[in-house]
Amino acid sequence: RQRQMCIRDRDEAAEIFDSVLENRSTESRKNVVLANAAFAIKVIERDKDIAECLAIARESLESGRALTCLKTYVELNSKNL
Repeated sequence: RQRQMCIRDRDEAAEIFDSVLENRSTESRKNVVLANAAFAIKVIERDKDIAECLAIARESLESGRALTCLKTYVELNSKNL
C-alpha cells in the first residue's frame, strides 16, 4: 500500500494524474487527491465544513467535471504558446 504512494518518474506521475482524473486510479491515490482538493476548497469556502468540502471534491472528480475543467484550462492556455 505504501508503494502506491511512491512515484518513480515524470511518466509515472503523469499516468497517475490521468488515472485519478479519469476515475480509474487506486482508492488510496484518489483519497490523497480528494483530501488535497477538500482543503483547497475549504480555503476558498471558509463557511463550509471539511466534510462538505470533501463531498464537493468527490462529486467533481467522480462526475468528470474536474477532468473537463482541466481540459478546458489546457485548451485555453495552449493558445498562448
